[in-house]
Amino acid sequence: MGLRTAWLVIAACGVADALYVVPQPVAPRQSVVRFGFMDMIKNAFSNELFDDRRVRASHILVKSEDECQTIKTRIDAGETDFAEAAKEFSKCPSAKNGGSLGAFGPGKMVPQFDEVCFDEAIPVGTVVGPVKTVFGYHLVQVEDRFENTVKSEGSSVF
Repeated sequence: MGLRTAWLVIAACGVADALYVVPQPVAPRQSVVRFGFMDMIKNAFSNELFDDRRVRASHILVKSEDECQTIKTRIDAGETDFAEAAKEFSKCPSAKNGGSLGAFGPGKMVPQFDEVCFDEAIPVGTVVGPVKTVFGYHLVQVEDRFENTVKSEGSSVF
């Protein structure tokens, strides 16, 4: 019986009756401890679903599949390089940078684009396309695949 409970009993019943109150047994708490305190803190900052994969890629965006295929043929034949073709033909604002989209993680681009960029079976540097998206037809060139090491950018902690 806690001190507060005792005072309530005395106040309600009087001092003489309070001496005869028999405390009822209390069932033990049914709590399960799954993690220690430090594990709880560590797990609060983790995200099992976070994907640290990143790619650095460039693309050329055009309106038609035929135009896309013609540009790819010119690149494959060595008539022009990818960056020059992007500056000349791409309808995307990234054209001024040679089609460079910079580095990005999964889910940042449309699904069809992500499938190409994060497909490990496609070697880095290969020109892939035409890839049809809601924006038009793309030629995609993955320049690099790497793991995110800058934890302040897109990490599970910040």
